[in-house]
Amino acid sequence: MTDLDRSRAELLAPRVVIAAAVVTPAIHALALELGRYALVVDVASADILREPPVLATYLFTFDAAIGTALAPRIVTWAEAGDPRPGLIGVVDDGGGAEREALLVAGFDDVVAGPVSAREISARVRAVHRRVHRRGPASSRLRYGAFTLDLDTHALWIDDAAIVLTSAELAVVRELIKARGRPRSRAALLDAAWGDADLEVSERAVDNVILRLRRKLPSPDLIETVRSVGFRLAPES
Repeated sequence: MTDLDRSRAELLAPRVVIAAAVVTPAIHALALELGRYALVVDVASADILREPPVLATYLFTFDAAIGTALAPRIVTWAEAGDPRPGLIGVVDDGGGAEREALLVAGFDDVVAGPVSAREISARVRAVHRRVHRRGPASSRLRYGAFTLDLDTHALWIDDAAIVLTSAELAVVRELIKARGRPRSRAALLDAAWGDADLEVSERAVDNVILRLRRKLPSPDLIETVRSVGFRLAPES
């Protein structure tokens, strides 16, 4: 491979920052391993939260107690990015409860327990694809009070912009495409996480809907259809 080819490969490779409260030799070893899977990897301490995010994907490593406590702060920090970066949590001593807690907080993916660099690299690429997924020629979708900008991850309602996580964006996009028809939890689950090979229950969809309703000017803009799923309020 020539130097020019290497430069082009680095430009196209997903960039990821591994952030940890304490940067240990194990963190540097993980960064080295991820680099072997054609990722461009940097390492940073928790001080990274003092500045706005600038890259596409961030990998936060912590123990279970710290992870669940810091998750809301990290998600709020990420929402200051333009566009919002992807967030992946790695909880070495965690399990299903910690995975669910971080997903509910707004993380795009969570790895709990010992995993290989190969699996982490695959999850980084999956989140990177979702974060940078482009819409059709028109990058905006509209229905009723909703205008969704697929490029900036912003939902516009009455001239006010609401920043969305990648899961929230996927769910809203699916609801807008349905144009007032109900979408099942299974369909919304597949839209948000179907390509990431995650063990996520349909309860995660309810949590995404709950977060969206809290962000909307009126929670009634998303209606629950009993025994089916959810839909956007009909156009007035």
